[in-house]
Amino acid sequence: MGNIGYRFNPKYWGKGFATESLLAVVEFIFTKTEMKRLNANADVRNTASNRVLEKCGFIKEGTVRQGKMVSVYCDYNIYGLLYDDILNKGMIK
Repeated sequence: MGNIGYRFNPKYWGKGFATESLLAVVEFIFTKTEMKRLNANADVRNTASNRVLEKCGFIKEGTVRQGKMVSVYCDYNIYGLLYDDILNKGMIK
């Protein structure tokens, strides 16, 4: 089990780089390692990041109220992705 996260310079937002990169990393992790689960968090206000996680197969598992992400207190969503989830969706072989 591991945690995954990403940050992009604002000039690269909205160009699909986050989705493309995350899909490549997820595929690598699940095909080249023994990891069976990935966790990710996204600020509830960051709808674009939440959407990226969902497009990459992550499932929202809950919301932390007034938790701390990096150095900011905020509400954030908890996402999880299992190897079996993406195998069943045909996202990897």
